[in-house]
Amino acid sequence: MKIFLMLVSFLVSAFSLQVWAAPQKSDQLIIVLPADVKADYETYIAGRDPLTMTNYTGNGARRDVVEVVLVQQALKFGGIDSPVRFITADSHARIIKQVLAGRAVLAGNSIWLDLLTSSEELLYVSQPIIESGQFEAGLYTIESNKTALKAKGMDEIRSLIAVSSKAWIIDWQTLNAMKMRKLINTVKWSSMVKMVNIGRADFLLAPFQPTPDMSFDPEGVKLIPIPNLKIGLQGSRHFAISKRHPQGKAVAEALDRGIAIMKERGLVNQAYQDSGFFNTKVKDWQKLL
Repeated sequence: MKIFLMLVSFLVSAFSLQVWAAPQKSDQLIIVLPADVKADYETYIAGRDPLTMTNYTGNGARRDVVEVVLVQQALKFGGIDSPVRFITADSHARIIKQVLAGRAVLAGNSIWLDLLTSSEELLYVSQPIIESGQFEAGLYTIESNKTALKAKGMDEIRSLIAVSSKAWIIDWQTLNAMKMRKLINTVKWSSMVKMVNIGRADFLLAPFQPTPDMSFDPEGVKLIPIPNLKIGLQGSRHFAISKRHPQGKAVAEALDRGIAIMKERGLVNQAYQDSGFFNTKVKDWQKLL
């Protein structure tokens, strides 16, 4: 009887351990994204396998969206093929907080190096996915803002109202260097779009898009670039990985290996071209800075 009870106790304990262990999914990688990027990514991916894509065009393609594909591919090329789960945060600052705290192993969009250097004791920083000097942005407005669309140079742009976020340090520094008449600060991307739409601001900075007229429709608002003008944003962009997360070091090492392989094979360049971010249409446009 005693042996029987010991056997029952052992089986119950083993079963309990199995039940406890099953939902942990310790190999699952949690990646944090802005909510709008996650929504557009789901539209963009349209049933495709992100790990096998070599053509990065599609409905909703833009820099932020294709980077979600790039980061997954880089992890696989680097030797990690764990399942991925996306969580969202509604601002850049909250995305960084999720990674710093280890609640997410990494952020799924690249971040300016200047924003990461102060947190290097808590973050691994990948090699650059976008090299310094590669990032060009358009000055995006609505079709009905004829004053903005008629701007031909820096003096006319300075007379307009721009909107951005102080948390986007490179964008904010660039707009300040332009000596804008008025520059509005807001935290959320959705708020920037709404301000341009209702006329409180004339334009915001955004990467060029792959559509024929380079327009896009964030928050249901059609934005188009002010023609023949662009901004060059200086600095490199990297992925941020949590040092507090138990998988952080392995993920950081895999990302670096994967990014190097993808750059060598031309996949990073292809993705940014397909998304319109590296856009040959603006090659001869006037660079204001």
